[in-house]
Amino acid sequence: MSHEITRILRAFSSTAWFIEPRKAEQIVAMLEFRAAHGPRSEPAFPDRPKAAEGSSTVGTIRVLRIHGAILPRTAQLDDISGPGAVSLEAFQKNFREAAADPNTKAIILDVDSPGGQVDLVPETVAMIHAAKRADRPIIAVANTMAASAAYWLASAADELVVTPSGMVGSIGVYMLHEDISKRLEAEGIAPTFIYEGPRKVEGNPFEPLNAEARAALQASVRHYYEMFTKDVAKSRGVPVSVVRADPEATDKHFGGGRVYHAAEAVKLGMADRVATIDDTIRRASGRKARNAGVERRRLALI
Repeated sequence: MSHEITRILRAFSSTAWFIEPRKAEQIVAMLEFRAAHGPRSEPAFPDRPKAAEGSSTVGTIRVLRIHGAILPRTAQLDDISGPGAVSLEAFQKNFREAAADPNTKAIILDVDSPGGQVDLVPETVAMIHAAKRADRPIIAVANTMAASAAYWLASAADELVVTPSGMVGSIGVYMLHEDISKRLEAEGIAPTFIYEGPRKVEGNPFEPLNAEARAALQASVRHYYEMFTKDVAKSRGVPVSVVRADPEATDKHFGGGRVYHAAEAVKLGMADRVATIDDTIRRASGRKARNAGVERRRLALI
């Protein structure tokens, strides 16, 4: 079993994730395969192009890309996260440069991400809010997916657009605990922790999850969920109860963890319009921000 991949798998299992669950299943499956069979000797997709650069300029429009799994600083999961991975540290740098450029007439966030880790997401959302100006719209485009942490980021824009084939949502948080003790036992491995601190190693994957550890992890998940939903409610101008509502219990909801196609997302108030990113760039080139949008969304949900 590859030590490095095992370490990454342990880190994945102990982290609060804001990611579309099916994508998380793919990542875990790939990590488990590589842990069992070792790292690849050559790239699995040698002809796949590298992820596009994170920033580009179209006339006076700055386009910033959020493509792939969202991570705070590293692209270590690049080869298993679809089109790549996005570093929020790098995104923040590009965003600050775009916001400081007097020639930038609009900032467009080109989003195609299933979500990722929470680290630096709330800080990035706050940065987007702080940069808003009446004469320079910030527009997020789900091109094609803005799920979980990616939706958290996209919702902070002045306007959220979904490409016709796009999807948004997956508002929720989860942790994954995987008990690998029986697998290790079958391999003749018996890990032993040497530690101080009564709860230092709780939740580790080498033993079953006990009730106390489960409660602690649940409290952590709840903490991040409250951050997530409060930010989305503020960004979209709706009550937090709407963001947290169960779609099986009320018509006014933001999915309760589900993702929605473009037209349905607009109907629910999770997005503002359906359009391609090219159409959005053309429109942004000749119009100002619609600052009344949040108020209209609020009134529509009353």
